[in-house]
Amino acid sequence: MLFEHFHHRRNPFATRYVASARLVPRDSRGRVLDLPMIVERLGTIGGSGAIEGPHGTGKSTLLFHLSEVVAAEARPVVRIRLRSRGDVLGVLRSMRQTPRGGLACIDSWELLGPVGRSMVRCMARGLGIGLMVTSHGPTDLPTLVSCRGSKALLEALVSQLPGHGEWFGTTIMPADLDAAIVEAGEDLRRAFDLLYDRFERSRAGAPR
Repeated sequence: MLFEHFHHRRNPFATRYVASARLVPRDSRGRVLDLPMIVERLGTIGGSGAIEGPHGTGKSTLLFHLSEVVAAEARPVVRIRLRSRGDVLGVLRSMRQTPRGGLACIDSWELLGPVGRSMVRCMARGLGIGLMVTSHGPTDLPTLVSCRGSKALLEALVSQLPGHGEWFGTTIMPADLDAAIVEAGEDLRRAFDLLYDRFERSRAGAPR
């Protein structure tokens, strides 16, 4: 039976499948982004730029994949994920170890605060390295990409999850995606959490 088959499968909405490294970056229409073109644009705007957008719209995913493209060009890359304003000293230490011409990729730029951001920008200029950051709102850096969440993007991301052809339309229905995007809005990370729960309830036989 189909239910018995899925009862032993891993949930396709688990973190291991929806983590930044696993998802292909897409725009709000669900189209795959041209990563080399975005990296080229980074150079045209001065070598530093921000990936902006609301929470859960794919900023970290895009930052990771862009950093991979840059690293593949043999350019030194340092990846930094901020947790609090207290991380500023760690950021500065990491940047000091980055060779001239390198790129510092900083996730959650706004957590540095005004003083911390100013210190990082000054150090980047002095060391001759670029900055590529993510932020929930406008920054003092040129905008590289603006990320937005949408139903089309959610549908495209869900379509690339493992086993999609087996469970979509049975364990997870199109209406489940509609309900998730209505509740989560643009926050696709939240939408994935809701779909994870829906998948668990569905394969356990819970009524819709």
